Amino acid sequence: MPEGQGGIWKMLVDGGLGYLWFVLLAVWGGTVSYISRIRRGNFTFSFVELVGEWTISAFAGVMTALICQEMEFSLLLTSAFAGMSGHMGGRAIYMMEQFVCNKFGVPVRHRRYDDDPDSKD
Repeated sequence: MPEGQGGIWKMLVDGGLGYLWFVLLAVWGGTVSYISRIRRGNFTFSFVELVGEWTISAFAGVMTALICQEMEFSLLLTSAFAGMSGHMGGRAIYMMEQFVCNKFGVPVRHRRYDDDPDSKD
């Protein structure tokens, strides 16, 4: 955590509970994304799909929070990024994957994970 950020937030983050805050923001972002897709008429509500959205959003939010912490971003900026990546869900994870592959010279697969697994690249 960067210098000058004290108080309750510092105690929560240092104690590991700060990640719960990032998970909540990410899940909130994922819920907003899910509701937006329903309102556009793409599909009907499914609790199972909502839980799946929450899972993906929480993972994306925590990964973003860890990256932000490593880069010494402020708590407020980290919180905003965690919520946005939760809203992005799988797209945020895919973008992180692309960044890491490009950074370390690993070939990026351009095929989506839900494409036909038997097809040739």
